[in-house]
Amino acid sequence: MRIAHINNSSSIYGFGNSFVIWTQGCKLKCKGCWNESMHDFKGGVEISIDDLIQDIKDSVSKYNIDNVTILGGEPLEQLEELLILMQNIKNLNLGIILYTGYEKKEIESSDKIKIMEYPDILISGRYIEEQRNINNHLYGSENQLMEFLTDRYKKEDIINGTYVEIDIDSSDGSINMYGYPDDFFDLIK
Repeated sequence: MRIAHINNSSSIYGFGNSFVIWTQGCKLKCKGCWNESMHDFKGGVEISIDDLIQDIKDSVSKYNIDNVTILGGEPLEQLEELLILMQNIKNLNLGIILYTGYEKKEIESSDKIKIMEYPDILISGRYIEEQRNINNHLYGSENQLMEFLTDRYKKEDIINGTYVEIDIDSSDGSINMYGYPDDFFDLIK
């Protein structure tokens, strides 16, 4: 599977500690997309599903992960791999939050409908820059639809706010910032 980035323990892309996978490649290319560097299908790195699952298992024991969030890029561009990945995650009894820029009707009218049996939460719809809202807990523009497909999570679990996460990699000292850091720094000036 072509992957842009992984965060083994995030506190802003789910509930509690989440393992987050950003897939590489997106043909939707929404205007103003925060993850524009993930549009190119040749970017990122190739990681086997087995290696991803092992990383997730390691993070469960090391960071007490209880859910996996998959976004991108566009995860549905790698549909077959995504289905295998989500099936393996479900076998670990972990929650799944899946982001896609595809609209619900596009999913339901194509072979993409196969994804619907796996996520606990599906966030769907194109990112629309003019409808951006950085105060939503799990989605970026007001038009996007957040559906609770299982009873694992409830609407009451959502706590809106402007979230930013700073991660310092202990192996090389690199710093990654997640969420909407530019907007956050504008708010605190």
